[in-house]
Amino acid sequence: MNIHERVLSLLACRYVDEVVISAPYAVTLELMNHFKVSLVIHGRTSYDPDVDGRDPYEVPKGLGKFQQIDTGNPMSTQDIITRIINNRLAYETRNERKQANEAAAYAAFEKLKVGGLQESPAIDTD
Repeated sequence: MNIHERVLSLLACRYVDEVVISAPYAVTLELMNHFKVSLVIHGRTSYDPDVDGRDPYEVPKGLGKFQQIDTGNPMSTQDIITRIINNRLAYETRNERKQANEAAAYAAFEKLKVGGLQESPAIDTD
Protein backbone atom coordinates (compact mmCIF):
# COMPACT_ATOMS: atom_id res chain seq x y z
CA MET A 1 0.00 0.00 0.00
CA ASN A 2 1.16 3.51 -0.63
CA ILE A 3 1.13 6.15 2.11
CA HIS A 4 -2.30 7.48 1.17
CA GLU A 5 -3.89 4.02 1.28
CA ARG A 6 -2.25 3.33 4.64
CA VAL A 7 -3.54 6.62 6.07
CA LEU A 8 -7.06 5.94 4.79
CA SER A 9 -6.97 2.43 6.28
CA LEU A 10 -6.00 3.84 9.67
CA LEU A 11 -8.60 6.60 9.54
CA ALA A 12 -11.25 3.97 8.83
CA CYS A 13 -10.61 2.51 12.31
CA ARG A 14 -13.15 3.91 14.72
CA TYR A 15 -10.56 4.26 17.49
CA VAL A 16 -8.27 6.44 15.35
CA ASP A 17 -8.84 10.20 15.49
CA GLU A 18 -5.77 11.42 13.60
CA VAL A 19 -2.84 10.02 11.65
CA VAL A 20 0.51 11.80 11.92
CA ILE A 21 2.35 11.48 8.62
CA SER A 22 6.15 11.46 8.97
CA ALA A 23 5.92 11.09 12.74
CA PRO A 24 9.23 10.72 14.58
CA TYR A 25 10.34 7.16 15.36
CA ALA A 26 10.42 7.84 19.09
CA VAL A 27 7.20 9.14 20.63
CA THR A 28 8.07 12.44 22.31
CA LEU A 29 6.28 14.35 25.05
CA GLU A 30 5.84 17.29 22.64
CA LEU A 31 4.11 15.04 20.11
CA MET A 32 1.83 13.57 22.76
CA ASN A 33 0.90 17.01 24.12
CA HIS A 34 0.43 18.61 20.69
CA PHE A 35 -1.92 15.88 19.43
CA LYS A 36 -3.47 15.20 22.85
CA VAL A 37 -2.54 11.52 22.58
CA SER A 38 -4.45 9.42 25.09
CA LEU A 39 -2.95 6.03 24.21
CA VAL A 40 -0.03 4.66 22.17
CA ILE A 41 -0.52 1.08 20.97
CA HIS A 42 2.05 -1.33 19.54
CA GLY A 43 1.72 -4.96 18.49
CA ARG A 44 3.69 -7.72 20.16
CA THR A 45 6.36 -7.68 17.45
CA SER A 46 9.83 -6.55 18.45
CA TYR A 47 11.06 -3.05 17.72
CA ASP A 48 14.47 -1.45 17.58
CA PRO A 49 15.74 1.23 19.95
CA ASP A 50 15.99 4.77 18.58
CA VAL A 51 19.30 6.31 17.46
CA ASP A 52 20.22 7.10 21.08
CA GLY A 53 19.71 3.46 22.05
CA ARG A 54 16.59 4.30 24.06
CA ASP A 55 13.17 2.72 23.95
CA PRO A 56 11.10 4.69 21.41
CA TYR A 57 8.05 4.22 23.65
CA GLU A 58 9.77 5.38 26.85
CA VAL A 59 7.67 8.57 27.16
CA PRO A 60 4.20 7.00 26.75
CA LYS A 61 5.23 4.11 29.01
CA GLY A 62 6.31 6.59 31.69
CA LEU A 63 2.96 8.36 31.40
CA GLY A 64 1.02 5.09 31.60
CA LYS A 65 -0.29 5.68 28.07
CA PHE A 66 1.29 2.69 26.32
CA GLN A 67 -0.45 -0.57 25.57
CA GLN A 68 0.85 -3.63 23.79
CA ILE A 69 -1.75 -5.70 21.96
CA ASP A 70 -1.81 -9.15 20.43
CA THR A 71 -2.55 -8.72 16.74
CA GLY A 72 -3.21 -12.43 16.29
CA ASN A 73 -0.59 -12.50 13.55
CA PRO A 74 3.08 -13.02 14.40
CA MET A 75 4.22 -12.00 10.89
CA SER A 76 6.55 -9.03 10.71
CA THR A 77 7.86 -6.88 7.88
CA GLN A 78 11.09 -8.87 8.02
CA ASP A 79 9.13 -12.12 7.55
CA ILE A 80 7.49 -10.70 4.42
CA ILE A 81 10.83 -9.52 3.03
CA THR A 82 12.36 -12.95 3.67
CA ARG A 83 9.45 -14.67 1.90
CA ILE A 84 9.82 -12.42 -1.14
CA ILE A 85 13.56 -13.05 -1.34
CA ASN A 86 13.11 -16.82 -0.92
CA ASN A 87 10.35 -16.97 -3.54
CA ARG A 88 11.88 -14.54 -6.03
CA LEU A 89 12.54 -17.17 -8.70
CA ALA A 90 8.96 -18.48 -8.48
CA TYR A 91 7.58 -14.92 -8.76
CA GLU A 92 9.78 -14.17 -11.78
CA THR A 93 8.80 -17.42 -13.52
CA ARG A 94 5.11 -16.79 -12.86
CA ASN A 95 5.32 -13.21 -14.12
CA GLU A 96 7.24 -14.23 -17.26
CA ARG A 97 4.55 -16.83 -18.03
CA LYS A 98 1.80 -14.25 -17.49
CA GLN A 99 3.63 -11.77 -19.69
CA ALA A 100 4.00 -14.36 -22.48
CA ASN A 101 0.28 -15.22 -22.27
CA GLU A 102 -0.67 -11.54 -22.40
CA ALA A 103 1.61 -10.95 -25.41
CA ALA A 104 0.11 -13.97 -27.22
CA ALA A 105 -3.44 -12.80 -26.49
CA TYR A 106 -2.64 -9.28 -27.69
CA ALA A 107 -1.02 -10.62 -30.89
CA ALA A 108 -4.06 -12.83 -31.57
CA PHE A 109 -6.38 -9.88 -31.00
CA GLU A 110 -4.36 -7.67 -33.36
CA LYS A 111 -4.33 -10.42 -36.00
CA LEU A 112 -8.08 -10.84 -35.70
CA LYS A 113 -8.62 -7.07 -35.83
CA VAL A 114 -6.43 -6.64 -38.95
CA GLY A 115 -8.01 -9.67 -40.62
CA GLY A 116 -11.49 -8.32 -39.93
CA LEU A 117 -10.69 -4.94 -41.51
CA GLN A 118 -9.51 -6.51 -44.76
CA GLU A 119 -12.78 -8.34 -45.37
CA SER A 120 -15.75 -6.41 -46.77
CA PRO A 121 -18.76 -6.51 -44.49
CA ALA A 122 -21.89 -8.04 -45.98
CA ILE A 123 -24.58 -5.40 -46.35
CA ASP A 124 -28.18 -6.50 -46.63
CA THR A 125 -30.18 -4.02 -48.69
CA ASP A 126 -33.56 -5.76 -48.35
